[in-house]
Order: sequence, then structure tokens, then C-alpha cells
Amino acid sequence: MVKKGQVKGSDLAGSKLRMRRASRRQKRQAVKKEAKTFAPLPSGPSLLRQVFAILRQNWKLLGGIMGIYLILNIVLASGLTNINAAFADIKNNFGSAHSLADGLLSLINLTSSSGAASSGSSGAGQSVLLIIFSLVIIWALRQVQAGEKATVKQAFYNSTSPLIPFLLVVLVIILQLLPVTLITRLVAIVLSTLISDSGTVITLTLLIMLPLAAWSFYMISSSFFALYIVTLPDMQPRQALRSAKKLVAFRRWQVLRKFLFLMIFVAAVFTAVMIPLIIYINVLVVPVFFLLSTSLILLVHTYCYSLYRDLLS
Repeated sequence: MVKKGQVKGSDLAGSKLRMRRASRRQKRQAVKKEAKTFAPLPSGPSLLRQVFAILRQNWKLLGGIMGIYLILNIVLASGLTNINAAFADIKNNFGSAHSLADGLLSLINLTSSSGAASSGSSGAGQSVLLIIFSLVIIWALRQVQAGEKATVKQAFYNSTSPLIPFLLVVLVIILQLLPVTLITRLVAIVLSTLISDSGTVITLTLLIMLPLAAWSFYMISSSFFALYIVTLPDMQPRQALRSAKKLVAFRRWQVLRKFLFLMIFVAAVFTAVMIPLIIYINVLVVPVFFLLSTSLILLVHTYCYSLYRDLLS
């Protein structure tokens, strides 16, 4: 007979079993089972339609933000002379058929740098503008997606409070890109000194770069969404990174396909617009390039934020 207040040994053992934490494998299986219940993510074209709908419905707010960004980018950190020189080199490459690939690669390289000048001060200025306006755009997108009205002034006043956590997440993303940037450059330098054939050097460099790039993009596929999570109130960078990793669990390949579609779309638009201008209408090259590169930051954030909300649903 068990007196009041006493606990049987079997009951105590059962409570200990119930309190035992799940193993890592069990947690992974639980997350995998939960991921299977999620609705499939929309396709790349569907996401683009969402993006253009958001831009069309909120063109005053987002257009005002990007107008200020364009002016500050030109005045503070543009480097127009360097861009003109770069486009002159690209046009020379397009002059012959065998240099067409070189011209395309030069255009892609210039697009990826968004016209960054070679001087350190201009590069730092563009980095500061990119971070500040990323925060402004994210805040504006969160407001319009929540159905709340916002102004350009409110976007600048209210968006920069999570600046330090945002910078810490950006630092993590930069560290995740180091394998594909530093090691690839080091390998290219070593191979160029050992092998005289440039084609062999490029092939070997690509073979080494592709796995490293896949690894970096695999990590960034979750860390990039931490940029949006960390801007929430009272959110710590480490907590944001963990939440982003859980958000894309067992859906990384779907997310990577959406990122790849965006990269192909951007490359196709820049190529289709800029190549005819470079060859035939030189006077429009720099202004059109600045308009496209300015709209790129808005397009990327709107696309990725829409994907982020779809991941939450």
C-alpha cells in the first residue's frame, strides 16, 4: 500500500522516460515530417508576378525610396569614369566574334559589382548605402505586406534600429562566401604559375570552384532569410540564423531553385538591354545601367521577401 504523498518506483521511472529529451535524429525526423505537410512553394514565374504586383501597387513608396538611393549612389559613390571605361572595354570585346564570350563575362562582372568604383572610398560608400537602403526596403515591404500605410519618411526614420544585428548577419554571410572567393582566387593564381595553357587553368579552376560555390550557396540559402528575420523586434542574430535554418529545413533545394531562377532572370534582362546599347547607342549606356542596377536591389529584396513569406505560410 502506498501512502499519500509517496510515489511508486514505476511511476518515477515513467516520469523520467517522459522527461527524456528527443535525440538529434528524432528531432530531424520530426522536422522532416513537419516539412512534408507544408504547401509547395510557388514557382519562379509566380514569384515574379507577385513581385511586379507589389511594385505596381506600392510604386509611390518604393519608387520614392529608390529615387533617393539613385541620387545618393550617383553623388556619393558612383565612379562614372570607371564605368565608362569598363563599358568601352566591353564594346571592344564585342567587336569580334571570338571575343563575344569575353564581352559577356565583362558585362556580368560589372553587373555583379553594380558599377562599383575602383577606389576604396567609393566602394565603402556603396556598401553603406546598400546596407541602409536594404533595411529601409525590408521595413517598407513588411508594412505594405501587412496592409499598413507607410511613407518614405517613416521608412527612413523607423527602419535602422536593428542595424547592428543586421550587420552581424551580413558578416556571417560574408564568412560563408569566403570558401568560393578566397580559395578560388588562390587556386587560379597557383595554376596560372604552374600551367601555361590558359584554357586548362580555367577548366581546373572551374572544377574546384563549383563544389565550393555549391557549399557557399547551400549555407546562404538559409542565412539570407535571417536578414529579414533579424529585423523583427527584439531578435538576436544567432536566434535569427537558427530560425532561418529551421525555416528552409528539407526545402533547401526548392529555395536554391528559386534563387537560380532569379539570377538567370536578372542576367537575361541585363544582357538583353545592355548589349544593344553598348553596340549601337553609347550615350544611353551609363544612365540605363544605373537605372537597372538601382532597381536590382529592390527586385532582389522584394523577390526574396515574398519567398520568405511563402516559407512561413
